[in-house]
Amino acid sequence: MRNRSRGKRKIVLDNGMTVMFLNTPTQTITGRLRVYHGGLNERAGEEGLAHFLEHSIMCGGGRNHSPEEARKRYETFAMINANTSPISTQFTTDIIAEDLESFLIIISDIVFHPRLDKTAIEQERRRILREMMDRRNSPYYKHQRDFVKARYGINSPFSYDTLGKISVIKNASSRELRAFHSRGYNPNNMDLILVGGLPENFEDLVTRYFKDEKKGHIERYDLPEDPGVKRQTVLQRYDPDLYNKSDPEESSASLAMCFLAPPIESEDAYVVSKLANILGSDFDTNSRLFKRISQEMGLTYAIHSQYENREKTGSFNIHGKVQAKKKDKAIDAIFEEMDILKEEPIDPEALNNMNRKNDYFIAKFQESNAGQCTLLEHELDTGMTPEMLRQRAKSVTPEMIQAAARRYFPTDRESGKYVMLLRNPLKE
Repeated sequence: MRNRSRGKRKIVLDNGMTVMFLNTPTQTITGRLRVYHGGLNERAGEEGLAHFLEHSIMCGGGRNHSPEEARKRYETFAMINANTSPISTQFTTDIIAEDLESFLIIISDIVFHPRLDKTAIEQERRRILREMMDRRNSPYYKHQRDFVKARYGINSPFSYDTLGKISVIKNASSRELRAFHSRGYNPNNMDLILVGGLPENFEDLVTRYFKDEKKGHIERYDLPEDPGVKRQTVLQRYDPDLYNKSDPEESSASLAMCFLAPPIESEDAYVVSKLANILGSDFDTNSRLFKRISQEMGLTYAIHSQYENREKTGSFNIHGKVQAKKKDKAIDAIFEEMDILKEEPIDPEALNNMNRKNDYFIAKFQESNAGQCTLLEHELDTGMTPEMLRQRAKSVTPEMIQAAARRYFPTDRESGKYVMLLRNPLKE
């Protein structure tokens, strides 16, 4: 029998593992296990081990499951996957409610007690090397890496590439993978989030399959303060893939621009989020950049601005494809629209309409288990509930948006601090 209560609760097991759960009146469950052990926890000579370990865990079985037995259990789930970031490794699933215990059985086994099967390791080694080659053979990958390094600095942790080094992946042993695993795959260094039609005995199941794991070493990476954007950097890169052979005059150039914005923990985060939507929301044809550069000037089909924030860092990004021959007109128009937002408060009615859209997107997230899971992640990381997010968004005034534009937008095209990447098919 399922618990149809919509109660949300957080529990901490005796071994320090955090579990956040929410019951919803559904027949499915979304689950996410986050291990705070990722690329930045690698030491010299380990570059790429976090990603390699993730692959080996998923494909190599556990203490109680051979690789084949693990695969057979995965096949009963709608989805199970994993990914590695600089600061964590995440294991995700979507299942029918009846499969919750099966998921807890397999995930607790492979995450805490990976078999690191030699055959599976060699298979994944070949796959990862192919992934690395596929990405690094792409000019776009190289251009994007240059862009990120120009934003944060070559040796900044914010520029860290979790793919690692080819030499490390080629030579990594199961002993090295196990040593890396032992430093961070501990219950007091992870959290589990479950949302959906949870059974009445949910807490008993979680306790049964996770309580015997012993506390261990915590090696969470402490990110430094964002170094900021120290200077103006314009990267010109030749990209023949954008060349229009039938009509060269109509070739497109890809434009990406970024500059410093507040981190996720800043009070300004909610204001800058609104500012990004006003300038160039993906979902709003009334955005300033769309109306000016797409509709009025006809230089692009779509151009967007986006506010990206994480712990201790934030970036304001602008991206789109523009007519290559007239790229300078498009860039000038971007700066002109930013200047207008510095000089003129936005219309209160426009802000009210934006608040309604914000309410819509929060409500939409709350209507799916995956969306609710994302909101719970955000709450665990920042302490902000959906209602608090709504209230913060509604407290933003036109004057606050204007002040944020003056604080964060570059002064001008000639002397402002920003990074721009132009991938141009007309550049020799």
